[in-house]
Amino acid sequence: MDASEKKTPTETQHADPGVDILAAEALLVPGYDPDIQYESTEARKAVLKADLFVLPFIVLCFCFLQFDRTNIGNALTDTMRKDINVGNTQINLAQTLFIVGFVITEIPFNIISKYIGPERFLPITMFLWGTVTWSQMFIKDAAGLCAARFFLGALEGGYIPGFALYISKYYTNQELALRFAIFWASNSFAGALGGPLSIGLLSLRGNGGLQGWQWLFLLEGVLTCCLSVAAYFYLPHGPAKPKVFFGKSWNIFTPRQASIIVTRVIRNDPTKALRYGKPVLPAHILETFMDWRLYGHLVAAFLSMVMIQPMNTYAPSIIKSLGFSGLQANGLNSVGSVCALVWSVSLAYSSDKFYERGFHVAIGYLWGAAGLLWLALAPSGVGKWVLYGGVVMTQMGMGSAQAINAAWLTSKMPDHKRPIALAAYVMSIQLAGFPGNQLFRTQDAPRYKHGLIIAAACVIAGTVVILAWKLLYRLFDHGDSGVEATFGVPAAEERRASEV
Repeated sequence: MDASEKKTPTETQHADPGVDILAAEALLVPGYDPDIQYESTEARKAVLKADLFVLPFIVLCFCFLQFDRTNIGNALTDTMRKDINVGNTQINLAQTLFIVGFVITEIPFNIISKYIGPERFLPITMFLWGTVTWSQMFIKDAAGLCAARFFLGALEGGYIPGFALYISKYYTNQELALRFAIFWASNSFAGALGGPLSIGLLSLRGNGGLQGWQWLFLLEGVLTCCLSVAAYFYLPHGPAKPKVFFGKSWNIFTPRQASIIVTRVIRNDPTKALRYGKPVLPAHILETFMDWRLYGHLVAAFLSMVMIQPMNTYAPSIIKSLGFSGLQANGLNSVGSVCALVWSVSLAYSSDKFYERGFHVAIGYLWGAAGLLWLALAPSGVGKWVLYGGVVMTQMGMGSAQAINAAWLTSKMPDHKRPIALAAYVMSIQLAGFPGNQLFRTQDAPRYKHGLIIAAACVIAGTVVILAWKLLYRLFDHGDSGVEATFGVPAAEERRASEV
């Protein structure tokens, strides 16, 4: 027997857990080999390939989703308000309609994505919302703004949970928090790049008879359309199933690496093999919403994200009101995103390393609450840089723990429930925008103290909910462990999986 195929204590010391519950059709999952034996170094190399060649491309796509849904905040620092004659009331309505569109397509799009594959379906929707993005250059009034934001939100629905499910094909449950954090960190990547990018695009004002905000929508929308075409051709159907065009295919992974990835994922969580390639049934939707474990994650996510919509929309304007120019405000708005990137990934890395979820989520939430209170309660006489520090800390906390919370929810749900659970999770974050969009009132400008205090109270309440759910899990559902504990995957194996 080749040395690379010898059974080692690290990877194959126990029988394939849960294999007895795999239906006959589940054994037909491409790449799955119940008899494969491999060294831990082989697993590391295979996972590293996914980290380097699959995950970054998905992050890039998510960045453009974030560009396209938040660039209105940059456009408002230009002459857009005056050119189309809108105020905070019309802008808040447009952002609310964006959320309505996003929410109503979340579950249907995720069901379609699960059936035909997110690597097929999501690039198509990406091309369509890119078209809506560049079409915003033709907006003339508040009605046009509302229509554009609604269709943009509707076409972006299902994107986040769809790709979260796609990522889970490559990693065990114990590895998901860090990878989800990198995925969700696309918000921070986009925020860090969006400021300098918007400065360049807004500075094109006057060229071709267009305002700066029109150039912003046009070029970012066209880039999104181009990237969607590349995504359709690049992303494989799975580790062992590359796309084939004109009779030719190329796979990122060798056949052995693909088999290692698929098999270790199924060994860790056998439910990922059940109902492979089959649709989500109405019974699964009902079953998911009857699961008590779902609601703590949804409520905590909702409460913690009330702040995100108003901060995404008005952060550049708040910074500008502190005494900075419009271009400076867009540039300084990127600093909080860079800090958020470092903070969220560090928090998720720690969560995976120690395989602890609840306390890490609570820390992330409280960081954002502290930033909100800093910005709201700082005396009016303090310097602009002190107030700007509150903006940065708030941006660091916004969404910093959502990836850990999503990974925790994912691990607690059998795979047939995950499409609906993840869609509901993202919906809860988006639904937080309904009250969030009403927090920043014109009469409270420029500090919006009233709205900031309410948002901070919501975040603290979300922290209480997530800690209560941690206690319930400890009492009734294997603690922080996921569904793999139900199928007999030992705790030691969980730790080894996370080390890989």
